[in-house]
Amino acid sequence: MPSNLSTLTLSCIGAGRLGKTLCRLFSDTVSIGQIINSSTASAQLAAGFIGAGQGQGDYAELQPADIWLIATPDDSIQLASEALKNAGVLRKGDTVFHCSGSLSAEVLGLDNCPTASVHPIHSFADPEKSIKRFAGTACGIEGDPDAVALLDTLFRHIGAEPFAIASEHKSLYHAATVLTCNYLVSLLELGKQMLTAAGVETNNQTGASNPLEPLIRQTVDNYLSTDAVSALTGPIARGDSRTIEAHLRALQNQPDLWQQVYCALGNATVPISAKQGQASADDLHSISALLQSDRK
Repeated sequence: MPSNLSTLTLSCIGAGRLGKTLCRLFSDTVSIGQIINSSTASAQLAAGFIGAGQGQGDYAELQPADIWLIATPDDSIQLASEALKNAGVLRKGDTVFHCSGSLSAEVLGLDNCPTASVHPIHSFADPEKSIKRFAGTACGIEGDPDAVALLDTLFRHIGAEPFAIASEHKSLYHAATVLTCNYLVSLLELGKQMLTAAGVETNNQTGASNPLEPLIRQTVDNYLSTDAVSALTGPIARGDSRTIEAHLRALQNQPDLWQQVYCALGNATVPISAKQGQASADDLHSISALLQSDRK
């Protein structure tokens, strides 16, 4: 592995929100070579955002690079790797990696190059904000030892905190990140919809604040600073079966999905409450029975 990262060139295939954010962060450590997108225009825009690199829309004029980042959608990673291989620019020892959360390095299908996958546990919804907030991001990494060693060093240079993930566990690992990131958004939106159905104004576009916001921030902060047992509050923590029953009655005339999600998460909450010890076993048994009987 080269001891001086500044001597290395990195090129990127698929510089969308994730790709162009990482390349901009990498640009202070390595030289950015080519930026390849589906169109020359988008590649040039990405290069402009990165502040380095040559944007192009095809593989016709690829040049060698020490490191190749394939940041395409998951279903295009293998195709991009094949196109890179067929372009004839890969040299023995060049490192190729992708950033999929669910796919391992094996999907790249390259025998003569060290390969890896590095998945930042980070939401890249806004690249400008991601650049400022990326430091401290945990990154699951797996692959060939040489590629892992190089990329571990490179990602640490941009403030990331890489950790090893077994290739065979990547899908389960990724499911965990999707549940806590993507599905958290869905859960918050369902709560907001319930408030709206209850006649509470929650539309930020009208200037009204979301009344759930302080509760959301407090709950997440409590969980992150302690643990589930310490952070849990509410009717299941108290063993309050009457309140749960009232909630289920209120949900009967609402969309089926609301009750299904409420019951599923309630069932997941019962064992946390049992560990907490505030509610009696009998009360939690009653709550479990209610949640099971009212699921549609």
